[in-house]
Amino acid sequence: MLSKIIIVFFVGLIETFLYAGYIIAITKKQVIASSLLMFIYMCIYLIIISYIIKDVNTIPLLIIYSLSCGIGNFLRVRNEK
Repeated sequence: MLSKIIIVFFVGLIETFLYAGYIIAITKKQVIASSLLMFIYMCIYLIIISYIIKDVNTIPLLIIYSLSCGIGNFLRVRNEK
């Protein structure tokens, strides 16, 4: 279970880091970059959601995933300033 939590944490961190990059690219009107980042983001998002749904103990995974998404967003936005 611990290995699943660690994997989900880092995937959520990377996924939200990419999503924040997508939002930044949109505001800068970078069409190619924003499209590529959205594609990668959606692939990761759908894979992780299907992974969590298949797991019986989803509550801890969802909490870790949400936490890592918040951290990924914080890191990306903080680095953009």
